[in-house]
Amino acid sequence: MDVFSHWFWGLGITRGRLRWWVAGMMSVLPDLLVFVPATIFRTLSGEGRVKIDETTLTADMGWYPWQAYQVTHSMVWMTLGFLLTWWWFARRGVHQRWFSGEVDARTAAFLMWLPWLLHILIDIPTHAASFFPTPFLAPISDFMIDGVRWSTPAVFFTNVGLLITMWTVIFWKERQVRVQAQSDGSD
Repeated sequence: MDVFSHWFWGLGITRGRLRWWVAGMMSVLPDLLVFVPATIFRTLSGEGRVKIDETTLTADMGWYPWQAYQVTHSMVWMTLGFLLTWWWFARRGVHQRWFSGEVDARTAAFLMWLPWLLHILIDIPTHAASFFPTPFLAPISDFMIDGVRWSTPAVFFTNVGLLITMWTVIFWKERQVRVQAQSDGSD
């Protein structure tokens, strides 16, 4: 899935609970932590950027992206991140400025890691075995699903349609709340 879609899914799933910039970053970090360092390394070493098309294989990207991908796209490692965040917030306090309203440590950690989890769940069926299949059970198991590349028109347009639907519902509900608040205030 492209980072823009992940960004909008992460914003939508936490809308009104987690600040947009935190949700956005947590939803794209699984890919940014893999591909930004890889691109920088390839550029500095003179190798240049890998052209990605339907024939590109995971191995074409070099050793680092696949190793990092096994960490950033694993629900096992993500769960560890959630638990450490929960522990940190319970011990040090929640950064309330990252959230809309007061939240406890567990809820804060859950909301922070929810966009990351959604990223992994979306990638599982939208990545083919030939190009970054999602190692969602790493390091416990190397089981992966041979999905359909997200760039396939049926997957791509379904994603766009679902994003449009989700954001239409979000904006409609927010408008309903505003209208209700205005009518309550005019009584």
